[in-house]
Amino acid sequence: MQEPDKELRTAFDSVPDLYDAQRPGYPGEMIEEAIRFSGIPAGGKILEIGCGTGQATKPFAERGYAMTCLDPGPNTAEKARRKFLHCPNVTVIAATFEAWSSAHDRYDLVIAATSFHWVAPGVRFTKSAQVLRSGGTLALLYNSHVAKDSGFSLEVQDIYNRITPGLRSKKASPSKSPEAEAGMELFEKPVLKFYDWKKRFSAEDYLAHLSTFSDHITLPKKQREELFREIRALIAANYGGRVTKHYRSELVLYAKTAAGTGKH
Repeated sequence: MQEPDKELRTAFDSVPDLYDAQRPGYPGEMIEEAIRFSGIPAGGKILEIGCGTGQATKPFAERGYAMTCLDPGPNTAEKARRKFLHCPNVTVIAATFEAWSSAHDRYDLVIAATSFHWVAPGVRFTKSAQVLRSGGTLALLYNSHVAKDSGFSLEVQDIYNRITPGLRSKKASPSKSPEAEAGMELFEKPVLKFYDWKKRFSAEDYLAHLSTFSDHITLPKKQREELFREIRALIAANYGGRVTKHYRSELVLYAKTAAGTGKH
């Protein structure tokens, strides 16, 4: 399986304030389902992989769970650290999941919000199982853009095709979960839940939102400016200066097997 692109993986660290302002959180019912499924006790321990600036951290932190949050970007980690200074139950560490040492801690719940795909295959499931208590849960949260086959989604894709061939506007896939990978045998068969919602953007907010995606951040400056100029013009000319983005949020829940041996 292909290793994550290191440049794309760390691109978010160059825009921590923008990332914090523009990235959406996750539906409340998704958070509640992760808590219910995991059976995490009050005050239980959560490890978060790739916390960014804390979009998924916040609802768990507010419930009083003891959280250890990892992010590979020193700037995004510092942004999250400052955000949760008032939460003594939250510790933010600037580190990759691969390099981080868990000491002898064991967690009730491991969460990764639109970040698990940045962890090296062969490590992500195996190490998640190692740091979970017996019967603990790995919860993967994703926000995906559902591209419609008409209207803005179709018109904006024409702009992408012309200016940035190969770069697609964001589109949901049925599941980002790998079919087979080392360490998956340490978990029960995953349970999938989907949540549909939408958000209204002004043209400038929409472009600021796009500016937090690694594949857009790493575009050559002139190409990105041309892309954004045409998207801005499209929204102004055909959509009254505002567009609606349709999301499909996906929750993938893996229960660790009783002994973590892969015996079901």
